[in-house]
Amino acid sequence: MNKLINLRNKIEGFYLKHSKIVGYLVRLLISFACLILVRQSINFSPFLSNIWTILALSLIGGFIPIKFLMILILAYITAQVYALSIALGLVIAIILMIMYLLFFRFAPHYGPAFVLMPILFFARIPALMAMLLAIIAPALSVVTVLFGTILFYLIHFLHINAATFATATGTLEFTKVELLIEGVFGNREFLLALGTLFAVFMIVHFLKRISYKYSIEIAIAIGTGVYIILMLGSSLIFGTLTVTRLLNYWIGGLVSGALALVINNIWHPLDYSRTEYVEFEDDEYNYYVRAVPKATFEREKVQVKRINKRKTL
Repeated sequence: MNKLINLRNKIEGFYLKHSKIVGYLVRLLISFACLILVRQSINFSPFLSNIWTILALSLIGGFIPIKFLMILILAYITAQVYALSIALGLVIAIILMIMYLLFFRFAPHYGPAFVLMPILFFARIPALMAMLLAIIAPALSVVTVLFGTILFYLIHFLHINAATFATATGTLEFTKVELLIEGVFGNREFLLALGTLFAVFMIVHFLKRISYKYSIEIAIAIGTGVYIILMLGSSLIFGTLTVTRLLNYWIGGLVSGALALVINNIWHPLDYSRTEYVEFEDDEYNYYVRAVPKATFEREKVQVKRINKRKTL
């Protein structure tokens, strides 16, 4: 535990000294990762897919606030789709605009989590973000997980149906829109992922509020189990379970839970051995409070022996 707390203190100290540079580099890396991911999935415009264009946009993304960075990434997705089909581009623009407005209405402080959700889906660990937000954020931040899931499946569906969309022209533009809407929002896999991540978020969020020792760790463990059981069980019921999916759900769920535990112990360490129970009252209520102090880093005591040099005559 001391090593984790020491690591957190070093990270905090480094960030405080170089906050502007670190913030710029983080936004630049998020921009670059998201744009590369989109290019790999929906590579419809040669100009936008050029690596120099992506680098230039990433550099711009490093200098702008996160809410404008989100607009940059969503506009890049829309432009790529517009290069494929005007009708699809307009529909995607409307969907993304609605999500953006609703997101900043209910969870404006979690922009990085929203743009990172598709990356975590590609890494097969989307449950990680659901559990982390459930621990550190209010209940309304669940919209971050839901909108991030929608964004990923929009990109994924466009990727696997790119050939179909590219061959349809003229009056078939409206058919493309119908295919997109039905293919994404009527997709069992999408609905399963959406419902599972919502359930994981809510279970972890409410379990971590229970007044027990290690409530957060227990909540993460149960959330991990719920994710694996729901994903495997639903795939088995619908007859879509394969060896690859079995491994993805098991390994992805366990890795998500392990990373959530490590990150929580770094940024939110608690020392349950020093838990105190306090009781007090006012004119209307009696209050029973459980106070759990944060874990602190115990510095090693170093004795310094000073040796005075002999005075020379």
